[in-house]
Formats: sequence, C-alpha cells, structure tokens
Amino acid sequence: MPVYLALFRGINVSGHNMIKMDALKKLMEAEGHQNVETYIQSGNVVFETEDTNRDRVGKSLETLMYKEYGYDVVIFMMDINDVRKAIDSNPYTGREPEGQGAKKFFVAFLNGVPTTSGIDQINKYNRSDDAFKVVGNVLYLKLAQSAADSKLTNVFLENKLGLKATTRNWNTTLKVLEMLEARAK
Repeated sequence: MPVYLALFRGINVSGHNMIKMDALKKLMEAEGHQNVETYIQSGNVVFETEDTNRDRVGKSLETLMYKEYGYDVVIFMMDINDVRKAIDSNPYTGREPEGQGAKKFFVAFLNGVPTTSGIDQINKYNRSDDAFKVVGNVLYLKLAQSAADSKLTNVFLENKLGLKATTRNWNTTLKVLEMLEARAK
C-alpha cells in the first residue's frame, strides 16, 4: 500500500484556515486512508491509502477540505523518494537538525519548476543577505536572520515565480522523512 506525505499549504497560519490535526486525522480516516499520522499544526500528514495515483489522492483531499471546512487548500503530495531527494539536494546543510533559536534553513516545495525569469524576479527584490537556490521544483532558503525578518515568504515566492509554494523549516523536513522511513521498515 502506498505511503504518502501530504503537505497542506496555508493552514493554521496566523489564525487563518484553522484545522485541528486530530480532526483532520479522523476526517482522513473516515475517507478510507489508513495509519494517518500528523506532525505539528502546520499540516504535515503521513498516511497510507489504496490509491496509487497520488495526484488523484491530493485532489480528493483538496476537495475534502473545501467540503468540510470551506477552505481552498493546496496540497503537495510526496513519497519517501521525493523527500529524500529534497533533503539530499540541500546546498546549504546536511541531514543534521538545526539547534535551538531562530531557524535559518527552509525548504519551499513548489508545484512546478520555476522559470529563469521568475528566479530573476526573486533576485531583483531580495535586498537582504538571505540566500536561495532552486533545484528542480524545490527552493532552498538560507536566511540571514529568521523567517520573520525575511522577504522570502511563501506569498513573495509565489508572486515572483507564478507557482504555488509551501515552506517547511529544516527540522520539520527531517522529521517528516523520519516518519516516512519508519513506515518503510
């Protein structure tokens, strides 16, 4: 049975699109998904399902979110190989987690591969010491200070790239891989 990671974009952020993870878990289980496990409140869900078409699974979850909550939520669907590749391709850090304090390494998963002109737009408006690199449909961020001090937000990235994005800090990215790997044993 396939094991997927669903990253829910834009839920439980600044009081918007609030969804309790225990309610989301129960809702997904009622839809036939199995062994549903969530991680923190930002919409990271590892689960198993009979459907081998992950695009269809993602669309059905988006429809479910709209029917149940009235939210237009974009869901990024991945498997263990996608997450491993994203982690192994990070040009800024290895597999070690960040310590305490402000997180500086982030991974923005994109719903497509950015164009050169989109990347140029980010470079044009990024007037800080924040660095980024694109590898395929993943944008890696190395922030000079913290996410709160950076212009490189999801909204900024989406506007400049013309793509949807969902961003996770490095520790969360490592944790969801750990969750996926536990299922592969």
